[in-house]
Amino acid sequence: MKASPIKGAQSVSRTLQVLRAIAGRLGNGVSLAYITQQTELTKPTAHRLLQALMAEGMVERSEEEGYFLGPECYALGVIADQRYGLSRIASTPVKRIAEECGDSAFFALRSEWHSICLIREDGNYPIKTHVLQPGTRLPLGVGGGGIAMLAAMDDEEVEQCLTMNAEECAAHFPQDQRADHLPRIAECRALGYGINRGSVVAGSWGIGAAVRDATGRVLGALSIAAIESRLQPDRQRTLGPRLVQEARALETKIQQAQTTRR
Repeated sequence: MKASPIKGAQSVSRTLQVLRAIAGRLGNGVSLAYITQQTELTKPTAHRLLQALMAEGMVERSEEEGYFLGPECYALGVIADQRYGLSRIASTPVKRIAEECGDSAFFALRSEWHSICLIREDGNYPIKTHVLQPGTRLPLGVGGGGIAMLAAMDDEEVEQCLTMNAEECAAHFPQDQRADHLPRIAECRALGYGINRGSVVAGSWGIGAAVRDATGRVLGALSIAAIESRLQPDRQRTLGPRLVQEARALETKIQQAQTTRR
């Protein structure tokens, strides 16, 4: 983890690292040892930050299960969603995609150099992939949606993103290195949608289409994940353009919502 480059913001950066470490377990409790491992903070520093966060209601602790995000985090999320409205706006196309294809569909939001899964809907096909769940945080370029988001950026921003995520990808995503990303980006730009051929978990494939906001900035991505046999080239050629169609329609909805709020 890198400290914030803004002078005087080290404590804020460390606090956010702690919150993200807890959030990364998707609702499961975490130990102090886990937090120090994920954040590279010393035990006394992590403990001090946790105590402050608990005092503010941002974190709760269970004797049996460890630390969880607290009610104040939930409240902030609800308030933020009232501004962005993405959960409400994106849930309809995600559900529609899942019903049409029978597999799992997602909407992920860009958060600087990462993506965060906000919505998951499962179709009726009995065999599913469980790599991506609401709250899952991944470096941009990892997964079908991550590839699509990265490919939708300009080359300078792509280079910056790959540099920022190089250490994390080297440690946790051995098949998602710079040399892997570049041809996937080129393919996505040619097709209009990104393809993940099991780079995160063998046999779990995905495709994704980027979604932009009213300013043209990459906001997130719609994606589909399925077992390998259900995302072979013929089905990619069917589902890929369908995802792009839904992504463009979602962009229109988001732009309308942003215009209404002004």
